[in-house]
Amino acid sequence: MPGENGDQFKQGDLVFAKMKGFPHWPARVLQCDGGGRHKRIPVYFFGEHQIGTIPPENIVPYVGNKLKFGSGVRIKGFTEAMWEIQNTPAVGSKLKVRVAY
Repeated sequence: MPGENGDQFKQGDLVFAKMKGFPHWPARVLQCDGGGRHKRIPVYFFGEHQIGTIPPENIVPYVGNKLKFGSGVRIKGFTEAMWEIQNTPAVGSKLKVRVAY
C-alpha cells in the first residue's frame, strides 16, 4: 500500500506529500538512504520550492493519484505547483526526471 514503507520511494520519484495544515502537495523525493517505517523522507515541494521531511505514511505516488489530489485545491501556489510537476519536474534539481502518466 502506498506510503506504508519508505523503501518504496527513491530519489526523483514524483509524489504528493502531506504536511500538517496543508493538502497533499506535489513534490519530488530527494536523496534518501532508505530506512524503515519511522524514517522521514526528504521531499522538494513544487510551487513553493521548499524542502521538508515527511513520514512515509504521508506520501503517495503522483501517478495514479493525480485526479484525487491534483484538483479542487484553492490554496495559493497549488496551481503553480501542479504546473511545475507536469511541465518542469526537474525544477530546482540537476536530476532528470521521467514522468509517467
